[in-house]
Amino acid sequence: MGDSKPESRDEIGLGSVVLAHDGPDEGWWEAEVIGINGRVFSLRWQGWPTEPTILRKAGELALLPPGEA
Repeated sequence: MGDSKPESRDEIGLGSVVLAHDGPDEGWWEAEVIGINGRVFSLRWQGWPTEPTILRKAGELALLPPGEA
């Protein structure tokens, strides 16, 4: 199980809250890791839980700034 607010990409795991984008022209939004398949993370948007699950690799995620979450 990952830290809910990881300080490095190596700490990202189930339950972690990270930042992800919905596309190259979109902003970054909080998402929770709900699954891991190899190097791909399944994410659920924090503010839009009914939206479809998204898939991202670690390099496509950002960490929350200190003091957030």
